[in-house]
Amino acid sequence: MKHVLTLGAVIAATSFPVVIQAATEIPAVVVSAARTEQSTLTTPASITVITREQIDASGARHVAEVLRGQGGVQINDFYGDGSRASVGMRGFGETAGSNTLVLVDGRRLNNPDIAAADLNSIALQDVERIEVVQGSAGVLFGDQAVGGVINIITRKPGASRHSLKLSAGSYSTIDFHGMASQALQNGINYRVSLDLRESDNYRRHNEASYLNAFGKLGYDYSSGLVFAEIQYIDDELNTPGTLFDDEVAEDRRQVNPNFATDFSNAKTSVGRLGLVQELSTNWSFEGELTSRDTEGVFRLSSVFGAETQNSTQDRTINELTPRFIGFIPSMKNTMLTLGADVIESDYMLSSRFGDQLNDQSQRSLYAQAVVPASARLDVTLGIRYASVENDLRDTGMFAIYPAGVQIDDDLTVGTLGLAVKAGENWRLLLRADQNYRFAKVDEYLQPAYTPTFEPVLLKTQQGLSIETGVEWTQAGNTAKLVIYRLDLENEIAYDPVNFANINLDETQRDGLITSGYWQTTNRLGLSASYTYTDASVTSGVFTGKDVPFVAKHSALLSADYELTEAWQLYAELYAISDRVFSGDFYNVLGKLPGYGTMNIKAEYTRKEFSLSARVNNLFNKQYSDVGQLGTDPNTFAPREAFFPSPEINFLVTAAWNFR
Repeated sequence: MKHVLTLGAVIAATSFPVVIQAATEIPAVVVSAARTEQSTLTTPASITVITREQIDASGARHVAEVLRGQGGVQINDFYGDGSRASVGMRGFGETAGSNTLVLVDGRRLNNPDIAAADLNSIALQDVERIEVVQGSAGVLFGDQAVGGVINIITRKPGASRHSLKLSAGSYSTIDFHGMASQALQNGINYRVSLDLRESDNYRRHNEASYLNAFGKLGYDYSSGLVFAEIQYIDDELNTPGTLFDDEVAEDRRQVNPNFATDFSNAKTSVGRLGLVQELSTNWSFEGELTSRDTEGVFRLSSVFGAETQNSTQDRTINELTPRFIGFIPSMKNTMLTLGADVIESDYMLSSRFGDQLNDQSQRSLYAQAVVPASARLDVTLGIRYASVENDLRDTGMFAIYPAGVQIDDDLTVGTLGLAVKAGENWRLLLRADQNYRFAKVDEYLQPAYTPTFEPVLLKTQQGLSIETGVEWTQAGNTAKLVIYRLDLENEIAYDPVNFANINLDETQRDGLITSGYWQTTNRLGLSASYTYTDASVTSGVFTGKDVPFVAKHSALLSADYELTEAWQLYAELYAISDRVFSGDFYNVLGKLPGYGTMNIKAEYTRKEFSLSARVNNLFNKQYSDVGQLGTDPNTFAPREAFFPSPEINFLVTAAWNFR
């Protein structure tokens, strides 16, 4: 698996499952696929773009609501407010946050520890579009880009623009957002925003308080641009924990007394510097330097008793991402990307059991070429070399590395793809991409032992993704068909039965994804998606078992109707099938029931003002979006544990946009 594969070997060794996908219209500029802005789509990856207009039409309240139901995407939302939601692609459930790469303007949101990327850190009002890159992207994006990449693109300053938004709704929810941005004629531009939220949320003891302040200052000049960003986030949340089925039947909003004082608070500071510089007619340089520091305080109890002491979790991540992008005229204007990724992570967890520390360093070099073999054929070739160094140490009665230990690894991955312009409206895709994810800083330590307390040295997870497909676009109407298979070796997972992070031997994911958009009239637009995923363990002790927390079926159907120039209506129906409970690798429990919900929204606009209302779960469905394998405190037997999701709820928003 460590060797770069040739296309001939890939095609000869692979049998394809049947998959279909349709997507929204691909715009003129795509950023995610090539780590730079492209005016022509040449990548062999399947890309869905969710535009600002689509976000506004839906009335979605946060990023998780926008992504839910998109082809190939599964959202796991613990409390229904997006504050602790994770996004997974291509058959990852409980480890979704470690196998789907989430970016904001190319900056990683993923963490070096097992905490999911904080989707809550992005104010939806600041988003210009969201690009969903289907499938593995190990060469261009490296660690954790296994199931796919989601790049959230924020609004760029232009003409003077200001906005104020105030929302109020169920569970005493109040949300304020303010933004100002402008690009001056002298090249200086800026954008500042403030997002404030308060809510009691659906469950008792689930109060949330949130502040997100952002500022960006940039300067555009004739041959490039520079910018600086700062962000501060103060996120406070009371966490009500799980409920067993009898507790859900009694009162699904209650909190078990053991969890009645639990909470999870964090303060995050982000700083970023960036440069885009034209070096010559055909070459340019792009690079960013990012620092992110999070100081967390939490209390986490169990069904066996309430925790009385607070724990702390601190992480500091420094990232450098330089790259050169060039076009080579002698090779039919081949696009060449040469880059490096340097990620330094310092992690510390302190609890009543002692301290866990890991300083992790990642180094990567990569190169990718997009070769126009003919007027209709683009060939993509790429390679990445990556290495990791872990400096581990822990203390306390359960310490397994009290004297410290160094754990290192390195590997090489490759990619090969074809993009064929089959006609004015058609594009054919074929791609093979190797991927990987290194063990997280806390997966070695929390816990990383067998029942005999012998340390387990986790291996690097490696995989191969194969996909083929076809895309069609005409007059704003779109459809897409993609086939994929994802094979993994040494997939990293947590086994709650044996209290150990483990490497699964071999796992396999086959999928079918469909989505499309149809503008039926000038006033009515329809979109739909359907995803089929078959994720199973194919060797080892769990052979034949379903990978936990992965739905085989999910679908979304939505309609956007312009009733008049002032009135706009929107409705969506989302459905997902049952899933094996998170952590249940032995498949001994029942399944978390599937569900279907309907959400509607109406908006009235007059000049710079708008008034909208969105109702979620219109038919008051009682369901749980998240369920996990728990332990009965009386019998110690495995038991189903639930995070009940909100019943019918609403949010009313008044907004003022002015220049």
